[in-house]
Amino acid sequence: MSFRLHLVRHAEGTHNPGHDTTIHDPPLTARGIEQSQDLCRDFPHKDSVGLVLASPLRRTLQTARLGFRHSIDEKYYAQGSGAGIPNGAKLVLEPDIQAHSARPCDSGSDISVLRTEFYDLPWKMIDLDPIFPKKEGPYAEDSETLKLRGARIQRRLEEKFQELKGSSRPDIVVVTHGGFLRFVSGNDKLGVGQAKWKTLVVSFDESSGIVIESSE
Repeated sequence: MSFRLHLVRHAEGTHNPGHDTTIHDPPLTARGIEQSQDLCRDFPHKDSVGLVLASPLRRTLQTARLGFRHSIDEKYYAQGSGAGIPNGAKLVLEPDIQAHSARPCDSGSDISVLRTEFYDLPWKMIDLDPIFPKKEGPYAEDSETLKLRGARIQRRLEEKFQELKGSSRPDIVVVTHGGFLRFVSGNDKLGVGQAKWKTLVVSFDESSGIVIESSE
């Protein structure tokens, strides 16, 4: 069976213009916020998204909430903000799709910091792995661990697609980092620009690995 997967790279972070990898968990720049707003305007499958998986770093979480505020359920935004929609997509913070390296720019903030900065998220409903943001164990930066992370997220995607099958919102969005896109898709040559998306029609093999059937 085939499913529609939308892979999204985060918008411009404060580390991008000067390639400053020493900035810890950089947020979006003003330009990055504009890029995310453009993503929200231009993304053509808003009404079909039932799940948004976002890396728990600042720039990816900001990109997801700004770029998909017309798809994500309203409970993931401050009441009265006008963002989000009734009966919209679920938002999941997924450490397996965080950035691939252990450089400061690719390392996340402590959960207590995220709770303070993203105070309007329903944290009681969000199950974030307590190992995060440590770059060790399942989130280490070595090549073998990255491959295992990719395999885990592909299995999870298959499970989530099966849960959404037959619903009015069967699509999944993954908001991740340029360096990790290949592990999500299984395609080393897949590239996506800042705050842009690549739509893939996928199926899964017997090992729950992604098989790309076509792309938009």
